[in-house]
Amino acid sequence: MRRGKPGIRRVFTSLFTGLLSGPVSLLLAGLAPLLFAGCGEPGLDFSEGVPLAITFDDLPWTGGTDGIGRGAALERTDRLIDQLEARDVPAVGLVTCRNLLSDGGAIRRWRQAGFELGNHSYNHFDLNRTDPAEWLDDVRKCHDRLHALTRDSIRWFRYPMLHEGATVEVRDSVARALTGMGYRNAHVTIDNSEWVLARAYDQAVRGRDSLRAAEVADAYVEHLVEAGRHFRAVARERFGRETGQVLLLHANRLAVDHVGTAIDALVADGFVIRSLPEVMTDPVFLEPDGYAGPRGLSWLYRVEPAIDDDPWDEAAEAAIVERFGGS
Repeated sequence: MRRGKPGIRRVFTSLFTGLLSGPVSLLLAGLAPLLFAGCGEPGLDFSEGVPLAITFDDLPWTGGTDGIGRGAALERTDRLIDQLEARDVPAVGLVTCRNLLSDGGAIRRWRQAGFELGNHSYNHFDLNRTDPAEWLDDVRKCHDRLHALTRDSIRWFRYPMLHEGATVEVRDSVARALTGMGYRNAHVTIDNSEWVLARAYDQAVRGRDSLRAAEVADAYVEHLVEAGRHFRAVARERFGRETGQVLLLHANRLAVDHVGTAIDALVADGFVIRSLPEVMTDPVFLEPDGYAGPRGLSWLYRVEPAIDDDPWDEAAEAAIVERFGGS
């Protein structure tokens, strides 16, 4: 672990926080290793625990709202927001625009509650399977829709399935285009398989199997705590220290009913909840991206030199599928 001048690092961290949402972010990302060389711990405060940002993909509802109706979509949105507000969680919601209600009602609820939104594309196209120009047009379509609904300046983008380009050329050209649109990548460090558990939970609730639903809910909390521990260990192994962490969740019924319990468990296990902009001041997010390929990986694995396999993630997902079933 490098020791040095934490005061200097804090100055650079403050500067980067203000600048990274704009087109200069690629230049700054390239300069970051030089600027931070010889500095001590990051300006991010670890004194109360490991800073953790909570993010939700596929707002307003994973899989869309057509199957549950407008009233249920709004009611579930309110229940999810209530759990976050009760814990002062400054979550960021990444919107898949094809899932929106016609008037954007659920998204308006998120904004009225003070939560920040990001772009997760319009149709959730896989960059590995879509022409990059078509893929970027889809991103712009969601950008325009979000701006029309909220009049906000949307600064966060997250790649569907965390697929950021199968080749270096596609990865870098798309990243430049997104930066030119004013976006910063909402990197994920704590990837996980809660989406598999969400399907099992939906099946149990629809089948009115309360015991099964409770079993899945317990597994959800346990899985997220285990994921947090795993990626903290990855950070210490790869970078010699704790890093800020970003948790990927989804807007689904499992989260609506149990995300509060999961957040409480993560806090009890050593995390402290912070905003995404604050967590992203950690210099680990300015390291070079070393991965181009077919997988969706935690940022902690993408950082150069990249590790293109996560045996824990594969084993955890396989165990969930074996216990509860797959899709």
